[in-house]
Amino acid sequence: MSFDRKSIKVAARRHVKRHYVLLIVMCAVSIFLGTEFTSVVSNAQTWYDLLTGQETQLDTEGVRGQRSGNRQVIDDLIEGNLEAGREEAAARLREMQSAQTDSMLGRSRGVFAALANNLGSGQLYATLGTALNAVIRSQKAIGVIMILLGVAVQAVVWIFLRNMYRAVMRRTFMETRVYEAYPLNHLLHFRLVNRWNRAALTLLVQSVYQTLWALTVVGGFIKHFSYYMVPWIVAENPDIRPREAIALSRRMMNGHKCECFLLELSFIGWRLLGFVTFGAVDVLWTVPYRVAAGAEYYAALREAAKRSGLEGAAQLNDDCLFATADQSALRQHYGEILRLEGVLDEDIVELTPARRFFADNFGIWLGSLDEKKVYSRQAGLRQQTRVGRLELEGKAYPQRLNPLWTREGAALTGKVNYLAPCTVWSLIVAFLAFCVFGWVWEVSVTLASIGRFVNRGALHGPWLPIYGTGVTMIAVLLYRFRRKPALEAVLVVVLCGLVEYLTSYFMERSYGMRWWDYTGYFLNLNGRICGEGLAVFAVGGMAAIYFLVPLIDEVVTKVKPRILIPICVVLMVVYMADWTYSQFVPNVGTGITDIGEETGALPTDGNTDPA
Repeated sequence: MSFDRKSIKVAARRHVKRHYVLLIVMCAVSIFLGTEFTSVVSNAQTWYDLLTGQETQLDTEGVRGQRSGNRQVIDDLIEGNLEAGREEAAARLREMQSAQTDSMLGRSRGVFAALANNLGSGQLYATLGTALNAVIRSQKAIGVIMILLGVAVQAVVWIFLRNMYRAVMRRTFMETRVYEAYPLNHLLHFRLVNRWNRAALTLLVQSVYQTLWALTVVGGFIKHFSYYMVPWIVAENPDIRPREAIALSRRMMNGHKCECFLLELSFIGWRLLGFVTFGAVDVLWTVPYRVAAGAEYYAALREAAKRSGLEGAAQLNDDCLFATADQSALRQHYGEILRLEGVLDEDIVELTPARRFFADNFGIWLGSLDEKKVYSRQAGLRQQTRVGRLELEGKAYPQRLNPLWTREGAALTGKVNYLAPCTVWSLIVAFLAFCVFGWVWEVSVTLASIGRFVNRGALHGPWLPIYGTGVTMIAVLLYRFRRKPALEAVLVVVLCGLVEYLTSYFMERSYGMRWWDYTGYFLNLNGRICGEGLAVFAVGGMAAIYFLVPLIDEVVTKVKPRILIPICVVLMVVYMADWTYSQFVPNVGTGITDIGEETGALPTDGNTDPA
C-alpha cells in the first residue's frame, strides 16, 4: 500500500499552524537537549566559523591550550597525574574569573558564574579527584572512578531525559494533531501512567540496536527506517516491551522504507533554506513541520496495520490519540463533571460587587472565614471541572480513557489551594514572613562569603522589604493569571525584574549609593538585575504563590482573630517605624551598601567606604 505524500505534508502544515508556538517550543527543547535535529546547531556553527574566519582546530602536537579544561583535567586524572590536573583547572578558573567583569555576560561573580566556571575549567573534577585521593590513595583507582562516574552520569541523563524526550515530543504532536487544547500536565503522561522507566528502556534498546547496525554502514541506513516507528509506538503505548516494539516497527515499515526515505528527502529544500539562514528556518518551521509529517505518516501506517490485522498491531490501543472518543464513553468516565456543573453554575456564597471584584481580580477576601471556605472549594471545583469539560467535549485528549489510566475513580475535591483568595491578614503575615526570610537568606549568604555577620538591607530591623513586596505583588497583581502557570512564570520574572531594577534605581538616586550590585554576574543589566536573580525569582515566586502563600493563608485563617489582628498590627507598626526612620538614617556600611573588598568587588559609588 502506498500513501499520498502531498496530502501528508498538507495535513502536517495545518497541524503546525494550529499549534505553532507549542510545537516550536517542543522542538527547540529537543535541539537544546541534543536529542534530535542537532544539525541545526552544527550548521549555525559552520556559518559562524566561515564569517568570523575561525576554524575548529584539532588538538595536535600536544598543545594543552587548544583543549577544553574539562577534557584536559579529566585526562590528567585518568592518567594518574593529579597535580597537573589541579594546576590546569586552577589556571583556567583564574582566567575565566578575570574576564568581562563589567559586561552583561560577566562571569566573575554569582552562583551561575561559579557553576559555569567550575564546570568549564574542570575545577569540579579536580576537586573531586583530590577528595578521592585523600580517601583512596591510589591514582589508578581515581582514574577508574572518574571514568565510571562520568559514564554513569551521562548515561542516566541520556537514557531518562534526552533519549526519552523523543517519545514525550511525539506524544505531544499526536495529541495536538487531533485536539485543539493541550493541558501542560500532559507532558508528564508517561509519569502519570507510571511507565516512564519502561518507555526509556524501550528507546534505549532501539538506540543500542541502531548503533550496532550503524557499524555496518549500509545496515545502519536500512535499520534507520526499519526502526523509524519505535518512538511513535512507545508514545502511544509505553507499556509495550522493547523487543515487541522493535519487531512491530519492522513489520509496519516492511515495504515502506523507500516511501519513508522519499518523504524525508522531500524536505531537502527546506533544509537547505535552513542552512543558509543560520538554522533560523529550521527552528521556526522545518523541524516541527518534519515531525508533524512523521505524525501523519505514523497515523496512516497504524491504520493500515490495524485494518490488515498485522501481528502485534493490537498493542496500538490508544484510539483516542487518533480520533475523538465516543460521547457515551466520555459521559461514562466524566459523569461527575456533568453532575457538578449544574451545582456550580450558581454561587453558593452571595458577594457584594466590591467583595467579588477583589476576590476575582486580586485574590483578596473581604468577609467571614466560613464563607471563604465555601467560596474557595467552589472555585477549586470549577477549575477541575473546567479542565474536565475540555476533555469531555473532545477539545483535549481524555486522560481517563487511556488504557493505562488508573485514576478514573478519583473524586473531584475542589482542593485547588492556589486559587483560594487570601485574607488581608494572611497577606500581611506573608509580606512580613518573606521580608524576614529574605533578610535571613542574604545574611546567611554574606556570612558564608566573608565570614562575618552583616545586617543586610537599608532598614535596621531583620527584614528586607523587596522580598515581601515582590511576593505580595505577585500574589495580588497576578492572581488573574493563576490558572495559566506558563504565563504566570513569565509575568513573575517581568514583575520582579521591574521591581528590583526600579528599587535599585530610585534608592541610588535618593541616597547616592547602591545596596546591591550585580556587575560581573551573568546576564546583568546595569548591575541592577541579573539572569541569576531573575531565575531565582521565577522559581521562588512560583513556589511562593502556588504553595507557600496558600499554606500561610491556611495556617493564618485557623488563628483566632482576637489573637491574630493585634499581632499583625504591632508587627506592622514596628516595621513602618523602622521604614520611616530609615528614610532619614538608612542602614549603610561595607557589606551592606556594597559587597566590600572581602569578595573582590569594587565600591559602587567610587569610595572605599560608603559609610
